[in-house]
Amino acid sequence: MKNKTLTYLALSLLCCICACTSVDLCPEAGHPHITDMRVRLNWGDISKDEIPAEMHIVASRIINTWRTRGIINTSIDPATNNNITQQETSSDTRTASNAKENSEDNSIESPEETASSFYLRGGEYNIFIINEQYADVPAQTGDTEQSPTPIISIENLDNYIHDNKVSVKDLYLQISSMGNEKPDIVEGNDLPDFNPDDEYLQEIKSPIFYAVQKNINIQTGQPTILDFDMQRISQRINIVFNIRTEGNIKREDLAAPIIELSGACGRFNIADACLDTTRLYRMAHQVQPDEFTQTGEGTYRCVVHFHTLGVIPSAAKGHLNGPGILQVALQVSTPQLDSSGAPVVDEEGNPVKNSRYIYGAINPYDELTAAQLIEVRDGKIYLRYSKEDVNIEITTPLVIKADQIVPNDTGMGWQPHDPTNPDDDIIIEI
Repeated sequence: MKNKTLTYLALSLLCCICACTSVDLCPEAGHPHITDMRVRLNWGDISKDEIPAEMHIVASRIINTWRTRGIINTSIDPATNNNITQQETSSDTRTASNAKENSEDNSIESPEETASSFYLRGGEYNIFIINEQYADVPAQTGDTEQSPTPIISIENLDNYIHDNKVSVKDLYLQISSMGNEKPDIVEGNDLPDFNPDDEYLQEIKSPIFYAVQKNINIQTGQPTILDFDMQRISQRINIVFNIRTEGNIKREDLAAPIIELSGACGRFNIADACLDTTRLYRMAHQVQPDEFTQTGEGTYRCVVHFHTLGVIPSAAKGHLNGPGILQVALQVSTPQLDSSGAPVVDEEGNPVKNSRYIYGAINPYDELTAAQLIEVRDGKIYLRYSKEDVNIEITTPLVIKADQIVPNDTGMGWQPHDPTNPDDDIIIEI
């Protein structure tokens, strides 16, 4: 009888165990494992014209690693509407065949996850926000749809999202270089090349912004709005210099200058906030009408704006190649003279003019060093953040006489160069 009792008891326990395994102890509908997330970006006194239309958001769960990213629409108020779309997660590449082995960390997305606009699973997260930039897409021709060319992109982001072995330290903000190509403003103008090994960067049109929050605990089951204080991490450098003309050169005889600056950093480590200076680049800019103004009789002021991730100064004052060199190309028109030296006129009596580019370079070593665009700590180079613009003012004026640049007697000012004259090479100290 005792054996029968034990047998019945064992069978009863077995039935209970089987019954328990079939009960959903935590139904998703009653206890969801995710939260809909939105973000509120606090821009402070940043001009509305400078706020990007979109920002990247990247979130990584610290324990039981799970990663996701999305696109923030900065024009949407998170208090009324979801402002994050285009979500991609580390479980997007999972398939039903590996559902069992990943069931413990819920790697397979549930129906509520796929229905959510932007969600996070419960846990502790590190989250950062940063913006990319793209070039304007040319007008579509035929049936071919052209994708925008990235100017600023997050390097290794796809690998980071889908491969837990990739660390956040492998993420870089990268300004696209032009490779072997040159900007249109430089390509056809035969500018002297003081840095032939340095590629040009795509021109950045607006600032780069960044924000980060670490060790954020996400509670599931209710919508969450997180606040981020946005910070400008790119520098807006204003290159300021003066031009003085001698002789009969009028404002209409001067075309807008082309400015080139070498020593630009193109790569920024997102985790350490330090610069990758193993390779430096150069930037070129066509001066706009509002950047080139006449300040007096024969005097002009040029203010050029660059958005950068930092500029490395030259190694020494006497160098005219390498980083930190400012080059100016200026098209000047002068009267055409006949054999007797008299001005040539056209059929209507207007003077005939010849136009040519003149070139000058200067090493603003003192100015770049004083601006402290970068700082060195523990063997790494960091960008110095500044809410205000950084002004690099060249005190020595660029002097033009006829269609020539007048060299500076000290050897430290503007040095002319004529690429059409092989005997007019600039002497470069190495």
